[in-house]
Amino acid sequence: MSPLVRRGAMTIAATVVLVYGGAAAYLRLNETNLVYQPRELGGGAVRPLPDSLHLVSERLSLVSEDGTRLSGIVIPPADTAAQWLLYLHGNAGNVTSSLLPPFYARMHALGLGIAAIDYRGYGDSEARRPSETGLYADARALYNWLRTVKGVPSSRIIIYGHSLGAGPATELALRSEASGLIIEGAFTSVPDRGAEIYPWLPVHWLATQRFANIDKIGHVAMPKLLMHARDDSIIPYAHGQQLFEAASAPKQWVELSGGHMRAFLDDSAHFWGHVGEFTRRLRADLPVGESPLPNAR
Repeated sequence: MSPLVRRGAMTIAATVVLVYGGAAAYLRLNETNLVYQPRELGGGAVRPLPDSLHLVSERLSLVSEDGTRLSGIVIPPADTAAQWLLYLHGNAGNVTSSLLPPFYARMHALGLGIAAIDYRGYGDSEARRPSETGLYADARALYNWLRTVKGVPSSRIIIYGHSLGAGPATELALRSEASGLIIEGAFTSVPDRGAEIYPWLPVHWLATQRFANIDKIGHVAMPKLLMHARDDSIIPYAHGQQLFEAASAPKQWVELSGGHMRAFLDDSAHFWGHVGEFTRRLRADLPVGESPLPNAR
């Protein structure tokens, strides 16, 4: 190889290393901005629930175990002995963003009370940088508030996590007593999803935010309802399938349509039929029916 060719090859190799290293460094430095997006879907503006929904709501204020001030919303049930939904939202917006108010209304129509929290850095909660450990602590704070302040027994708490919220929901279900766990549009882990988006980068090595739901779901003993839309373009359907396969019994699988956000509206009868039956069986202390494994595609 001539010196000129050798120098050219070395220049190309150095450029590739520089570009690759720069991309990896950018991903690492901007990881939290990619995982947590509190300014999307309406940003930090927490708004009153629409009057048309006829919901009586209260603002929730509590403090996480590390002193972080948290804010949220409470919609009391009509029956003081009713079940409560502990709701943990996704990576964008806040407790009143986007389609959440009509979602709450349908849950309330099932007879449930709703307690929803904005994580640190979201909504009206304290403007601290979100983190995996921080979200776990914030979910525990909401659970402890329900148990101690509201006096709700664990047998009447249903944990619900959507998308990113499936991470703290699964962790909470692993460490706490509750009547059941519902996760919708969930991912196996943040590194798994990141590696699909950036297949040329060592995401599993770079990631500090992991939310390894796939490693935890098999150890969650309470009844579980896992739901995922086949046309979900944000979190691929295969993630939900893998989580269901890894989950221990009792468990139930529901395939939906309506994408990542709209399944409860676009696939309304299917969605609410299964959610209603799941909550009814928990309320009556009946066994949750096993579902067959979802067909892989």
